[in-house]
Amino acid sequence: MNKTIILLILSTVLVFSCSKEKNQKTTGDIQIQSLTATLNQVEAWDTTLITMEATGSNLQYAWEANHGDFNGSGKTVKYAAGECCVGLNTIKCRVFNDTGEASDTIMIRVTTHYHH
Repeated sequence: MNKTIILLILSTVLVFSCSKEKNQKTTGDIQIQSLTATLNQVEAWDTTLITMEATGSNLQYAWEANHGDFNGSGKTVKYAAGECCVGLNTIKCRVFNDTGEASDTIMIRVTTHYHH
């Protein structure tokens, strides 16, 4: 077998084996359009609105964060984090229905709250 074909086969296997680790943006009838925040950087205790835009039937949303809290549910939530969460935080939204699920992540930087 020629080396190019072997490399192509190996790289294809690697792509498929790694794809489960990445965010899955399309599955079943679900298609993620975007995951955005009104502010990608906030001071501790301030809030930002995070919105998942996706298409599909009977969508449900599940939100996770490595630090901080959510207020609300559905496609838009309010995110806030305290002083203990200063740094770059990962927010994940899973969109699911009876045809499958898809997810995406966004990074929000939380900075120290300065007293004036």
